[in-house]
Amino acid sequence: MSGGRRLNHVEFAHRPGEGELAVELFNALGCTCEIIDTPPYGKYIVVSLDGSPHGENDMFASEAEPEQMLLEDALLREIAADASGIGKAADRFRDLQRGKAFRASHVGLRIPCVAALDEVIKRIGILAQDRFAGRLELGYTMERSLDEARATDTPLKQIWVWTDVISTGLLAIGQQFELQAYDE
Repeated sequence: MSGGRRLNHVEFAHRPGEGELAVELFNALGCTCEIIDTPPYGKYIVVSLDGSPHGENDMFASEAEPEQMLLEDALLREIAADASGIGKAADRFRDLQRGKAFRASHVGLRIPCVAALDEVIKRIGILAQDRFAGRLELGYTMERSLDEARATDTPLKQIWVWTDVISTGLLAIGQQFELQAYDE
């Protein structure tokens, strides 16, 4: 590792008792997971993007603390009960995530090639229709010709995926991933 700045990691939270769901989701994204339980940090999931040594190109996921769950539960109650204020704002934000996903906060993951991305999309689609119904969505998609992608230095294919199983912020709002594949 050079002395330059690098992204060290991304930390996700999951609801209590949903660590297995988080692992299943990350596996569908093509990542490998290892569960570690080390004092004083407790139990957490190491999500490896490419098999690099621990702490390099990893993400982590831990059970949300009780303080976060109090906030999550209060927020969900307010969203459900309020059709004009926070509930309407939450609906509009989900509309933004669906219609202009690239303008809403997300975590971008580069997939090695379009064929691998298509396999990820297939696995995510199966989960979204089955075990994760209502909690995982395949969303906005962009595709380009090989010539267009090369000319604009952009991915050949991109898709945004939303879930409330894990989040770097509030689970009540959910997390988006942008999955992208460049020229093979």
